[in-house]
Amino acid sequence: MASRTKTVPRFVADAPEVVAEGAAIPEATATLDEIVLTARKYAKIFHVSEEDLNDNLVDVLTTYRREWASRWARKFDNACLGVSVAQDGTDTAPYTSLYRLIGMPASPTNLITTGGALSYEDLNNALGIVEDSSKFDAANTVWMAHPKMLKEIRGMIKGNNDLVLPDPLAGTPGSLFGYPLVVSYGAAVSTAASSSPAGNPLLIVGNRQMLINGIRGGVESVVSRDAEFSKDGVLLKTRIRRGFAVADADAFAIVEKTA
Repeated sequence: MASRTKTVPRFVADAPEVVAEGAAIPEATATLDEIVLTARKYAKIFHVSEEDLNDNLVDVLTTYRREWASRWARKFDNACLGVSVAQDGTDTAPYTSLYRLIGMPASPTNLITTGGALSYEDLNNALGIVEDSSKFDAANTVWMAHPKMLKEIRGMIKGNNDLVLPDPLAGTPGSLFGYPLVVSYGAAVSTAASSSPAGNPLLIVGNRQMLINGIRGGVESVVSRDAEFSKDGVLLKTRIRRGFAVADADAFAIVEKTA
């Protein structure tokens, strides 16, 4: 993104048809829609002591930047995936999350709640919903799981206490039913975007191309000694701007562990 807002076109049209030689070619009914991305700025100022900079063998400023980036990434994921309230453009709900879109209907069809332990049927049904979608794309289908869901996947057992999936997370980073599995700390329900959401953990599957990430730039930082000159201090300012939108929520299904 080179500006605060950006539109991403979304094209919908009929499938092509077989036409006899010499026959008139039918006209397509096409719709050119668009998704609007709005970049939100995340920022923080850290107060660092000059003594810490001079006495410590560790690169203090780099450590601060790295930790901030890690916390921001988790919070951004949660804002995109798990926030349950309506978008308000603030730190609470900067975007309309995938969970909000799928869980909004009175009887959501793309949301599966476990009501207990995670089961093989939960996973199979979620993937089936995605495979029935017109936006299904095997090459871009991915699972996204909160860390708490990994134990549930590994522990699924049959009536004879055999594992449902003998090697459920084989490989690196892992896969389920042949589709990549990635871990996201943000894949949990929350009423406000958080780097450590405490709500129900989620297992999400769908077409990753339908999650639009508007990158305005990388992590930026500026150091100033002027403001803290009288205190022998240093100010470290960090910021990043990102936009996000879901192109089509029907391309996804969510399993929510509710008990």
